[in-house]
Amino acid sequence: MKTNMKRATIIGCSVCMTLSLASCSGKDDNEQETSKGAFFLSVRGETAEYVLQTDNLEAGSLPITANNGELEQSGYTWIFNDNPSVAVGLIYQQGDPGIGLGFTTDAGGTLQRSGQFQISSRFTSYGFFDRYALTSVGGVALAEGGDNGVTFNFIDLKNGFSLLEKTIPTLNITGNGEQATFSGVVDMGNGEFLTGLVVSQPRDPNATGGASSGTITYPDSVWVAAFDADLKLKRIYRDNRLSYSSGRYRSQYYSQIGKADDGSTYVFSGSYESTTTKPCGALRINSGATAFDPSYYFNIEEKTGGYRFRKVWHIAGSYFMLELYNDDKATPITVNSAATQYGIVDVAAKTFSWVTGIPGKTEITGTGLPMAYGGKMYFPIVVADADPAVYIIDPATAAGTKGLSVAGAASISAVGRLTY
Repeated sequence: MKTNMKRATIIGCSVCMTLSLASCSGKDDNEQETSKGAFFLSVRGETAEYVLQTDNLEAGSLPITANNGELEQSGYTWIFNDNPSVAVGLIYQQGDPGIGLGFTTDAGGTLQRSGQFQISSRFTSYGFFDRYALTSVGGVALAEGGDNGVTFNFIDLKNGFSLLEKTIPTLNITGNGEQATFSGVVDMGNGEFLTGLVVSQPRDPNATGGASSGTITYPDSVWVAAFDADLKLKRIYRDNRLSYSSGRYRSQYYSQIGKADDGSTYVFSGSYESTTTKPCGALRINSGATAFDPSYYFNIEEKTGGYRFRKVWHIAGSYFMLELYNDDKATPITVNSAATQYGIVDVAAKTFSWVTGIPGKTEITGTGLPMAYGGKMYFPIVVADADPAVYIIDPATAAGTKGLSVAGAASISAVGRLTY
């Protein structure tokens, strides 16, 4: 592939009405960001995946042929880190080794492929910690016997994307004799990271599918573990006001933990298990605390009118965006349940608002991984018989507007921003 990509041209920028993105960011002078950067888009055509670069997401149309950035493989999950500023592409090869990619920008702001790595194990969760991109997968066989291990891959972002694999046992990690699958990675900034625990009986070795957890015996409890860089368990946060903190889709375990701008960490639960009696909601871990805040509880299901959620993303301040299931609690959730409606929660004010101005839940045929930037959420959405587009959602009003579309693409799988 061609790794250096020039900036794309977009038709009709609404701010300066120019065709050249080199002279327009899509913002007025009072909204300019202090850091220089380029927007990264992963898009999929009929047979291949492409990496595109643009300076504007607010409006216009970008052809899929704008950048010569076709990748050798397709199906990447892209995650973006701030320091160092890097895009990391993880690929899931149905249990086979996959070649991951790293992208950065050069001194002039042009995206360039800066490294690659091979993950031998599959992954079901991921995130960033310190200088590393981390992936994890549970249900791993241990040398001493049993399938109750979790394998982490530490991908060193400051050392050529070198990879170190570490496996730890999880049996009886919470003291109840059961194993755990980990969900998410949240860097606490103190040499520790948090991850949600899906605690279950050991997985049946004869079971089919990619999920690494077994029967959930305690659906009315939530556990969060704190680890250091050596995967030494520092503490476990536990509570009985929520079910476990993890979204579920096929074999994936989506993080439902996020930090607000004031340093507080919010632990959400979408109440996935049909056996739980707990409504979906959120608890809080105050900065530096070693236990959940007993005074904070947010019943989100009550605010949504009975709808539960699968994914959680922090936007800015105390605002988070939720991806909610299309059916309310009267319909059982499965790993394949549709979830194409969205809402904004303010965890400080304990409010919920449905997102407006985006396609309806029956119109959306696909979405990509969104990006929080400049106090707003940039969310790729696909509808039938139209080019995929990025919608810009203002959390204060919960209103979305259509931004950049990509002509000729089947989907926009991710959007991010790399600084230089």
